[in-house]
Amino acid sequence: MSLSVQTSSANGGEEGIGEAIAAINVTPLVDVMLVLLIIFMVTAPLMLSQVPITLPKAALQEMGKPRDPLIVSFDPQGNYYIDTGGGHSEQLSYAQLPARLHAIAVAQPDNLVYIRADRGVVFDKVRDLLKTAAAAGFYRVALMSQAQQ
Repeated sequence: MSLSVQTSSANGGEEGIGEAIAAINVTPLVDVMLVLLIIFMVTAPLMLSQVPITLPKAALQEMGKPRDPLIVSFDPQGNYYIDTGGGHSEQLSYAQLPARLHAIAVAQPDNLVYIRADRGVVFDKVRDLLKTAAAAGFYRVALMSQAQQ
């Protein structure tokens, strides 16, 4: 804080003679207050988040490899294929399909089913296959397609 003293004369001609005008320079005071305000604004949230908590310890378990999805495919000739992963696929008729899907759903109830259909297949067959998968016990069913290029 500084004090500036100015002198003025009553007659206006002579300098240095007369009474002193005292004024406080507030600019340094405002600068210090702004710096303190910024410091408190930065440090206040940091002090609130430091709650002393002792967290429990837990053993990590191996998650394992996610299960391969079940892929049901069919072509325009009416041949149905089930690919259960590992490159193994089996050909079935539509009459055999519900029993086979039900057997897989009992063993793997939360498995994801992808349906692949040839573009030349009528949509009614795709709809029937979706209904068959849902009736077998699969509730996570998705349609597969190729990406457009």
